[in-house]
Amino acid sequence: MTMNVYFATMTGNAESLATSVVDEFVASGLEASLVDMGKVSPSDLTKTECAVFIVSTWGEGEPPNDADEFWSELEFAALDLSCMHYAVFGLGDSGYDEFNGFARDLDERLKVLGAKPFMDRVDADIDYSDDFDDWEARVLKHAGAAMGADLSAAMGADLTAEMS
Repeated sequence: MTMNVYFATMTGNAESLATSVVDEFVASGLEASLVDMGKVSPSDLTKTECAVFIVSTWGEGEPPNDADEFWSELEFAALDLSCMHYAVFGLGDSGYDEFNGFARDLDERLKVLGAKPFMDRVDADIDYSDDFDDWEARVLKHAGAAMGADLSAAMGADLTAEMS
């Protein structure tokens, strides 16, 4: 099974973080692929069993330009995503009223379409590095378990205890 790591970015931060996640998955012996949300269709999600979304929010809660079309289609799509497990990391600016609006909307829409989060969404602010480092370590463990991989040796942790 391949972990698809989707990103939507305006300034490149989400893409950089998504690349880091893919690198960590591969270093742990898992298959992972980097996916620009601006180059796929929501219907592609129906073939996805495990996904990570790293997305920024632009303006007052909107998706970045590269994800406009994807989001416009997903908002009204009638898809069955009940086979998909996912996690969302949002990049935003708490100075805006709709802080991490796109990440929140994406998370809720995926749930409505039947997808199951394997961990809670993280809404990071401008200084996101500590939040990301913590989230990246947790997402690797939880995603590995969701994908049926035992990463305890690679991560030096007991996944069974953490997942229960």
